[in-house]
Amino acid sequence: MKYITLTLIALFISLEVGSASFKRRAELPFSPSNMLTTMTEMGIVYPDIVMAQARIETAHFTSKIFKENHNLFGMKLPKQRNTTAIGEQYNHAEYTSWRQSVIDYKLWQDRVLTKVKSRKAYLKYLSKYYATDKQYVKLIKQMI
Repeated sequence: MKYITLTLIALFISLEVGSASFKRRAELPFSPSNMLTTMTEMGIVYPDIVMAQARIETAHFTSKIFKENHNLFGMKLPKQRNTTAIGEQYNHAEYTSWRQSVIDYKLWQDRVLTKVKSRKAYLKYLSKYYATDKQYVKLIKQMI
């Protein structure tokens, strides 16, 4: 299953770069609606949680990390997994577009979901391994 998922993501990335229709989609301006559509297309699990994370991590899409790095999720540059990041700036992963940030989140999520099998466990995982703020999951629940 992991191989199939990574293959599909690699194909999606390849199509996005090489196909005019996907390329146009990649150039769509950021909006929460476009983000939700992209997450749905990619099969991101718990999109309501993920959208809340993006709002928290970007201060409602206003942060410097989002605007300059195209980083929706406060992701750091990974050292042990595949990534769509092109480098690091301000101690956070940098992407060529907001869509690449969403694809990278999907790569991260696919790894996490091999260990976490429920919504409750996903939130617990986020509180333990993703966020430094002890109120992170509480904030997510408030936004949902």
